[in-house]
Amino acid sequence: MPAIKNRLRLYLDTNVLLSLLENEEADGVKLGENVAKLLKDAAEGKYQIIASEHTVNELLEMGVPREYVDQVLRPMLLLNGGDLLVTNSDIINVALKTMRVQDIPFMEALHIVFAQRNNALVITRDITFINRARALVGVMTPEEIISF
Repeated sequence: MPAIKNRLRLYLDTNVLLSLLENEEADGVKLGENVAKLLKDAAEGKYQIIASEHTVNELLEMGVPREYVDQVLRPMLLLNGGDLLVTNSDIINVALKTMRVQDIPFMEALHIVFAQRNNALVITRDITFINRARALVGVMTPEEIISF
């Protein structure tokens, strides 16, 4: 995929998109609103949003209605040059190797590989993932990137 000049690429993982849908609250902060701000900033050209079809499938497995994913989430992610990434055998093989070498779950390895291959920063709220992935790829929470 060609890079869009002067825009930071953000790879959104499953828990970030889920927090948008659930609009969770922590310490008085509505977490979904921060994700919505990232998407708004992306629509205005500040970021390029990237997610993967695996992330979308995880959301469906968690019970997010397919109609919502197809009619709302996908179009929102694709605004202004965003992309939904699909796997190929090379990505799967690299993710499997990363999983074995780093001793991390496959889906985490897949998120890392997608971000690495697309020169993207992973946006997540999963503290365990942040700690495991930090040496392999740039990782921030939505709140950190908003205040950056």
